[in-house]
Amino acid sequence: LENWSLQSALGQLQAKLSASEAESEAQIEQFLAQDLSLDSFLESFCQSRTRSHVCRTQLEKLQELLQK
Repeated sequence: LENWSLQSALGQLQAKLSASEAESEAQIEQFLAQDLSLDSFLESFCQSRTRSHVCRTQLEKLQELLQK
Protein backbone atom coordinates (compact mmCIF):
# COMPACT_ATOMS: atom_id res chain seq x y z
CA LEU A 1 0.00 0.00 0.00
CA GLU A 2 2.84 2.41 0.85
CA ASN A 3 4.55 1.77 -2.51
CA TRP A 4 1.29 2.28 -4.37
CA SER A 5 0.60 5.64 -2.74
CA LEU A 6 4.16 6.80 -3.43
CA GLN A 7 3.79 5.75 -7.07
CA SER A 8 0.46 7.55 -7.22
CA ALA A 9 2.00 10.70 -5.76
CA LEU A 10 4.85 10.44 -8.26
CA GLY A 11 2.39 10.26 -11.16
CA GLN A 12 0.41 13.20 -9.84
CA LEU A 13 3.54 15.31 -9.45
CA GLN A 14 4.66 14.43 -12.97
CA ALA A 15 1.26 15.44 -14.34
CA LYS A 16 1.33 18.68 -12.35
CA LEU A 17 4.81 19.47 -13.62
CA SER A 18 3.80 18.83 -17.23
CA ALA A 19 0.75 21.06 -16.85
CA SER A 20 2.82 23.84 -15.31
CA GLU A 21 5.41 23.62 -18.08
CA ALA A 22 2.65 23.76 -20.70
CA GLU A 23 1.13 26.78 -18.97
CA SER A 24 4.50 28.57 -19.06
CA GLU A 25 4.87 27.83 -22.76
CA ALA A 26 1.37 29.13 -23.45
CA GLN A 27 2.15 32.34 -21.55
CA ILE A 28 5.30 32.84 -23.61
CA GLU A 29 3.34 32.34 -26.83
CA GLN A 30 0.68 34.82 -25.70
CA PHE A 31 3.30 37.39 -24.80
CA LEU A 32 5.14 36.98 -28.10
CA ALA A 33 1.84 37.34 -29.94
CA GLN A 34 1.31 40.56 -27.94
CA ASP A 35 -1.83 39.17 -26.30
CA LEU A 36 -0.40 39.89 -22.83
CA SER A 37 1.09 43.09 -21.46
CA LEU A 38 4.58 42.92 -20.03
CA ASP A 39 3.32 43.35 -16.45
CA SER A 40 0.71 40.62 -16.82
CA PHE A 41 3.20 38.30 -18.46
CA LEU A 42 5.86 38.80 -15.80
CA GLU A 43 3.42 38.22 -12.95
CA SER A 44 1.83 35.10 -14.39
CA PHE A 45 5.06 33.68 -15.80
CA CYS A 46 6.92 34.07 -12.50
CA GLN A 47 4.10 32.34 -10.64
CA SER A 48 4.01 29.53 -13.16
CA ARG A 49 7.78 29.01 -13.08
CA THR A 50 7.75 29.02 -9.27
CA ARG A 51 5.10 26.29 -9.29
CA SER A 52 7.17 24.32 -11.79
CA HIS A 53 10.29 24.64 -9.68
CA VAL A 54 8.52 23.55 -6.47
CA CYS A 55 6.89 20.64 -8.26
CA ARG A 56 10.17 19.55 -9.86
CA THR A 57 11.91 19.67 -6.47
CA GLN A 58 9.15 17.60 -4.86
CA LEU A 59 9.30 15.13 -7.73
CA GLU A 60 13.07 14.72 -7.41
CA LYS A 61 12.83 14.19 -3.65
CA LEU A 62 10.10 11.59 -4.09
CA GLN A 63 12.13 9.80 -6.73
CA GLU A 64 15.04 9.68 -4.28
CA LEU A 65 12.74 8.11 -1.68
CA LEU A 66 11.54 5.51 -4.15
CA GLN A 67 15.11 4.56 -5.06
CA LYS A 68 15.98 3.83 -1.42
